[in-house]
Amino acid sequence: HNGVKIFYFWFLKKIILASLIFISHVNIFAQKGNIKLIAEYEDTLKIIANEIMYGNSEKERFLANNSFMENLTEVLEYEKSFSYPFDSLVTISRIKSPDKTFRIFNWFLKKDNNTYVYYAVIHSYNKKKKKYELINLIDNSANIRNPEYSNLDAKNWYGGLIYDIAYTKKPGIQFYTLLSYDLNDQYSKKKIIDVMYFSGKNKIKFGLPIFKDLDGNIQKRIILEYDSKTSVSVKYYKKENRIIFNNLVPRRKDLEGLYEYYIPEGTFNSYNYKNGKWWLENDIDIRNNKKIKKYKKPSKGLIPR
Repeated sequence: HNGVKIFYFWFLKKIILASLIFISHVNIFAQKGNIKLIAEYEDTLKIIANEIMYGNSEKERFLANNSFMENLTEVLEYEKSFSYPFDSLVTISRIKSPDKTFRIFNWFLKKDNNTYVYYAVIHSYNKKKKKYELINLIDNSANIRNPEYSNLDAKNWYGGLIYDIAYTKKPGIQFYTLLSYDLNDQYSKKKIIDVMYFSGKNKIKFGLPIFKDLDGNIQKRIILEYDSKTSVSVKYYKKENRIIFNNLVPRRKDLEGLYEYYIPEGTFNSYNYKNGKWWLENDIDIRNNKKIKKYKKPSKGLIPR
C-alpha cells in the first residue's frame, strides 16, 4: 500500500514538472513570437495605417492612430519582431540605427487645419536586461520656445519624419545625429538636424550644444525653415563625416526673418564633424561630393531617404 502511495506521489511530481516545463516552453515561444503571428499583426497594421493617412475626418484619423499604437506596441513585444521588415507598411517610416541597436517607427497625422502631428516609437535592445524595449516619442514642437537652444526628451520631442541617422562613437562620446523633415503647414516646411542620445534608465535625450557657426554661436539643433513650394536638400555624407545643405535666402530683402519666404539660392553650406562638434562652413565646393539627390515628390506622403 505504501509502495502505491510512493509511486502515486512520484508520478504526480513528474506530471507537475512536465507541465511546468511545457508552460515555460510555451511562454518562451510566445515571447519570441512566430513569423506567421507577426505577419497577421502586419496585415492589421497596414489597414489601420491607411486610415491614419486617408481617413475622412481628423477624429477618424486620431482614432485609427490610437488603434495603430496599441497593435504596434503589442507586436513589438515579440522578440522576432526586431528583425521583421514590416515592408507592407508603406506609410510608416522604419529606419535602423547604423550600429543596429535600435530602429524607429515614424509617421505623421494630418490635422484639418493643414498642420501635422508626428509619432515615433523607438524599438531597442537592452543589453543589461536582455530584452527589447519601446520608447514613445511625443511631438510637442508646437509648444517648444527657442527649440534651437532647448534640452528635449522623449516626452517633449521636436517632431518630424526621420530619414537618416549618423552615429558618433568616440571615448566619452556616443550619440546619433538625426536628419528629419517637417511638413509644418501650407506656408512653410522644415528640415531638422538634431542629436539624440541614451541617458540613464530607458531615457532618451535630444539636443547637445555642438552646432557651432562662424561667429562662435552654439546651438543644440538646427532648424531650416523654407517656402513650402520649394524643396531643400539636407544630406549626410558618411565618408567625409559632414552634412551638406542648401543655403537659404529670402525672396526679397524686406522679407528677411520671414522664413516661409526663404528659398535655395544655388550655393551650399555644410556642418563638418570635428573634435566633438559640428562646425559650420559656408559656400562649400560640392564638386568632389556625390551629386546631390534631386528632390522627388514623397510617395504616400513620406520623404524619400
